[in-house]
This record gives sequence, structure tokens and C-alpha cells, in this order.
Amino acid sequence: MEAASTSTPRLLSTLALFRLLFWVQWRSFVARWRGIWQKSPAMLVVLAGFVFGYLALGYWLFFEGLNFLYRFPLVGSLLSQRLIYLVFGFFFVMLVFSNLIIGYSTLFKSRETTWLLSLPLPPQNIYRWKFLEALAVSSWALLFLSAPLMLAYGKVHEAPSIFFLQVALVFIPFVIIPALLGSWAVIFLVRVLGHRDVKNIVLVIALGVLALLIAGIKPVTDADALAPEDILSFDQLLRHTRLSVNPFLPSAWLAQTILAWSEGLTRQGLFSFLLLLSYALMGLLIGFEIVGRCFFGSWTVALSSRAARFQRQAVARRQRDRKPELLERVTNLIRPWSPPVAALVLKDARLFWRDPAQWIQFMIFFGLLCIYVINLRNVAFNFSSPFWETMISYLNLAASSLTLSTLTTRFVFPQFSLEGRLLWIVGLAPIGMQKVLLQKFWTSCFTTSVITVSLMVTSSVMLHLPWLRVGFFALAIALMSATLSGLAVGLGALFPNFKEDNPSKIVSGFGGTLCLVASFLYITTFVATVALPDLARVTKFPWSIPPLLPYLLVVILSLTVMLFPLLLAIRRVKNLEI
Repeated sequence: MEAASTSTPRLLSTLALFRLLFWVQWRSFVARWRGIWQKSPAMLVVLAGFVFGYLALGYWLFFEGLNFLYRFPLVGSLLSQRLIYLVFGFFFVMLVFSNLIIGYSTLFKSRETTWLLSLPLPPQNIYRWKFLEALAVSSWALLFLSAPLMLAYGKVHEAPSIFFLQVALVFIPFVIIPALLGSWAVIFLVRVLGHRDVKNIVLVIALGVLALLIAGIKPVTDADALAPEDILSFDQLLRHTRLSVNPFLPSAWLAQTILAWSEGLTRQGLFSFLLLLSYALMGLLIGFEIVGRCFFGSWTVALSSRAARFQRQAVARRQRDRKPELLERVTNLIRPWSPPVAALVLKDARLFWRDPAQWIQFMIFFGLLCIYVINLRNVAFNFSSPFWETMISYLNLAASSLTLSTLTTRFVFPQFSLEGRLLWIVGLAPIGMQKVLLQKFWTSCFTTSVITVSLMVTSSVMLHLPWLRVGFFALAIALMSATLSGLAVGLGALFPNFKEDNPSKIVSGFGGTLCLVASFLYITTFVATVALPDLARVTKFPWSIPPLLPYLLVVILSLTVMLFPLLLAIRRVKNLEI
């Protein structure tokens, strides 16, 4: 009785704090969007058009693809089911890493967390609120992106109308479980590795995982693909996807629930849903009552390790005979041409490397690129059909360009906003704000070009394309790198958010969403236009296309997309008031 009487006031105080913080966040959200509406209503109209356009286009694409698989003879239904398992398996892994990274920024890097901890509030309540905040930031995009997929899947399987409400309900415990895992991982990693060199440890782990992937992923040879026993065995053909149907994975429980409810098997779906719900509720109980008590200790460890690192850096700067670090040696290469630009590049590189939320995401991004290139061995056959050789080569260009758009939106767009309220210090530099913006453009253009051109050359070589085609695709991706860098830098300066120091929240705003949608539209137009001459050559195309016209159009399109937002941004920062 005494325990119940003491827990009730604590619960009421926690709910009162949550209600107050939610009211503050809601009022800030409404004020921000009201300001955008008063300043430029056309922006909200364009954004709404992009959102509904994505939902309509995504629904049509998913419907056609799932309908084709479902109607495929013999194995169509099995293929569509395995696809659902794979999609949610990838979603689960992505949510774990996303919550880990966003949780670190929210719990240990946010100025708001430091301010809340200075108030007479229990640290457990602050951890609970920040967990919910990281959950919302990391999960809304998944729910938005998967909405047309679930709508199309329900229509293809002729599910009842209540199926869509059930899917919306089952997603709630599903997104909670990876959020809990990511939050627990960041709490204990900071406590264990707080005083150690985390970067080197993570680099060693990442290289080890990459080595295991290279050694463990077996390419499919021509003999394996044509083996009669593999053709007769569906499970053998999809042996590399068996992990996604593991009964101990929450993503498999979600897939089982959706598959059961889409077929009208209510009791089977209810069992998987209750399994998800019970684990989510038990995880919340453990996280809020046990892990939350470890938060303040981990926060003090992170703060003390940060202070110790700054002290070591100050001592190193006072040493006259110290050796220059790697970043300094790299930027010294451009110092003879422009010392101010070299100093700004060094500043941006150091800020990037000092922010774990940035470089950990970049390492995950780079690891996914390596996995993509490694898996190209599975389709690196000698193509006997010119049509399939052309299709796969341009699909490789589309995949690389979509990777490029993710890179520029996630890492390039928030660079101007990350200068924060101290941007006026950079503005006092003798080169001016306009050259600061151009420096960010050229730095991002060079960095993204090196990454994507290397990716394109490696993937094209693994596809056994002729060297002339390899050079053509490398030139195309280099042009797209410059264009998307200009778009990201320009929109980042046109829609800055100096109040936020979390890159994930900056990208989640209006400008980041607009940058991602505009990048997608540009990539779609670019790839479709540049592929027209080759597709007309290998198919019975009804119209004759001048050979140089598509290439001239994509050059004009790229220059327009690159220069228009960049010139507007240069004009804006010239009169920027901070």
C-alpha cells in the first residue's frame, strides 16, 4: 500500500511535466508553421503538393509491383510475403541505428537537456521525455514512407477497410522496440566508453564488420543460378533472406501480423500483435524505471570526458613542436591558393569529426555503400541481352544518384545551420559570407564527387561494362554531385535553423524535406532523360530522338537546379541579419 501511495504522486508529477513540455513543443510548432505561412504561403502549398504527389506516385508504384508479384505463377504470393519480411527487417535495423544516433544528440548534446537538468526535476523524467522526443523524430519518416506500401498491399490482397486501421495500430509497438534498444545502447556505451577514444573503437568495429561481410557474402554464380534443384526449391533460391523470417525478430512479428490480417486470419494476427505489444510495454517499464536511473551518471561521464578532451586539445595547441594532424596536412594542400578557405575547410572538418552524431551516421552510410557494391557480384553476369545490360547499368546509375541525394540532404544541407548563433563570427572574416557559402559548396562538391564517382566506377567495373560506358556514367554522376551539392547548400542557406544543433532535426524541417523531394524529382528527370538514347537503341521506340539532345537537356537542367537556389542563397546571406 505504501509503494502504491508513493508511486501515484510520482506518476502524476511525470504526467504534469509531460503535458507542460508537450504544450511548449506544440506551441513552438504552431508558431513556426504560422510564421512560414505568413512569410510565404506558396512554400506550404508546394510542400503539400510534394507530399500528396509522393503518396500518389508511391501508391501507384507499390501497387503495380505488388500486383505483378502476387499474380506471378506458382511463387508470386510467396515472393510478396518474403518481400514484406525483408522490408520490415531493414526498417527495424534502420530504426535501431537512427534512435541510437538521435538519442545521443538528444540526451547528451542538446542544450535543452543541459538546461532541464539544471532545474529541480528528476533526471528520470527528463530521460523519459527525451526518449519520447527521439522516438517521434526517428519514426515519423518511416510511417510516412511506408503508408503507400501498406495501402497498396491491402488493395492488392483485397483486405477489408479495418485492415488499414489495424496496421496503423500495430506500428506503434513496433517503432517503440527499436527506440528502446537504441536508447539503452547509447546510455551504456557512453557510460562504458566515455573516457576512451570512441572514434578508434568504432572504426575498428566497422572495419571488422565490413571484413566479415566481404568474406561471408557468397556471390551467386551462373551455375548456381541455373541449378535445377534451386529452381524447384523456393527456399533455396531465397536462402540469403532467411534471417528476415527469424521468429525472434520483432520485424517478423510485425510481418506475421500484417500477413495474417490481410488474409482475414484475425486470431493469428492478434497473437503476433499482442506479442509485439507485450515486449514494447515490458521494454518501456524497464527503460523508464531502470535504465532511466543510469542516465544522469552517463550524462556526467560524457560531460567530464568532453572537458578532459578539450583540456588535452588546449595542451596540444600550446606545444610549439607538435606534429600537424591529418586534417591539417590535407587542408595545407589548398593553403597556398587561399589561406582563408583552407582555414574554413579545416574548421568544418574538425566540427564534423568532433560530432559523433555526424560521423557515426556517415560510417553507417559508407557501410551500406560497401554492402551495395559487394552485392553487385550477385548480378555481375555476362549479359547476353543488350536490353538488360542497358537497364541494369542505368538502374545502377539511379541507385548511386539516390545514394548521392541522401548524402547531400543529410550531411550538406544542415552545414549552414550548424554554424548556429555564432555565425556572426564567421561573417566577420575578411572573405565575407558569400565566399563562406561558396566554400561550403566547393567542399561538398569535391567530397561527394570523390565518393560517388568511386562508387560508380567500382560498380560499373563489377558489372563488366565497357570502359567507355564507365567513363560516361562517372561523368554523369560527377555532374549530379555538383548539382545536388548546389541545391543542398542553397536551400540550407535559404531555410536555416540556427536554434537547433541537432542535424537530424534540422533535416526533418521544411527545408530538408523540400531538398529531399527536389533531389528526387531532379534525379528521376535526369536518369530518364539521359537513358532515352540507349533505350531507343535496344527497344522499338516509336519516335526518333536526336542523339545529343537529351545530353544537352540534362546539362541545362543541372545548371538550373544548381545555380538557381545557390544564387538566391548568396543574395540572401549578403543581407542576412543574425
